[in-house]
Amino acid sequence: MHLLKEYSGTLVTGFVAIAVGLASYVVVRSDPFAERSNAVFTMDFSALYDVEPELIQYEQTSEISANLKGLRSLAVGPDDKIYCAGSDTIAVYSSAGKELYTIRMEAPPNCLAVGGSQHLSPGRLYVAVGNKVQVIDADGSSVANWTVPGDDVILASIVVAEKDVFVADAGNRVVLRFDEQGNVIGKIGAEGSQKEFNVPNTYFDLAIGSDGLLQVVNPGMLRTEIYTYEGQMEVRWGEPGTKIENFFGCCNPSHIAVLPSGQVVTSEKGVPRVKLYSPYGEFECVIASPKMLGVAESELGDPRDVQAKAVFDVAADSQGRVLVLDPRRNIVRVYTPKQETTAQPAA
Repeated sequence: MHLLKEYSGTLVTGFVAIAVGLASYVVVRSDPFAERSNAVFTMDFSALYDVEPELIQYEQTSEISANLKGLRSLAVGPDDKIYCAGSDTIAVYSSAGKELYTIRMEAPPNCLAVGGSQHLSPGRLYVAVGNKVQVIDADGSSVANWTVPGDDVILASIVVAEKDVFVADAGNRVVLRFDEQGNVIGKIGAEGSQKEFNVPNTYFDLAIGSDGLLQVVNPGMLRTEIYTYEGQMEVRWGEPGTKIENFFGCCNPSHIAVLPSGQVVTSEKGVPRVKLYSPYGEFECVIASPKMLGVAESELGDPRDVQAKAVFDVAADSQGRVLVLDPRRNIVRVYTPKQETTAQPAA
């Protein structure tokens, strides 16, 4: 964890991240949709694939079938309703996994978020489609379309606070703050500023912490940064490396979520795994290893077709359950703690 009064560690962290990124280039190149070639690289991943059993403090207790084409995004709303976005449909499920209704989309959604019980409009959906945020009421009726300004817009994540809505634009490497009318009232990550984000691909996730602050993944720096709504960085945490408490690869974590306790759930790509950290970044345990996610060790060295579907979105509900979207099997995996003890990585 780095408590920020200055940015003196940024350059060193950047060099370390580059070194780890080069080492993991054989795992995941900047081709998230595996379109360029069929080249396959090899590397010994056994040390990253195998997780010490005592570090795994969660277990999968149920799963929800989400029979949608192009399953890509996950969110939790009031009453712990579960929202899954596919290529042309958003499906809504009860907390027990019963399908409640679906919303047809005219274009593929990139991501979605739902207003929580404290939001001005609980249950309101915010769905990224192209360069717009479609606002949909809880009953499925369309409310508004907000246009995200700028060229090369790639909307990667949305998160909803009590009044504000934050949108991460991976194409321009900025986080935009919208008011409830859809006006842009702030921006974090202006090019050339000390808050510039390193976003090598389309994964650029957001969350709201239990303290109400904005959490932003800075993926190319392999860390999470915590901001006030006005854009003041308060804390940053996360280190590149091959230890279980570190983030491995060119650009991780790919997704984050926050439990009611304030603990942070992270999901990584390249070597897919889901982990749990304290609110300020101390590693606590593993929620799901690559094996638990159904990813074979042999797949870790193949950056082709399996890569695009081996990225697992995460969410958390009011019961403290961790939800993991599995686009390979079209399910939502539900994890709960096995015990109350906190694991520590081996020295």
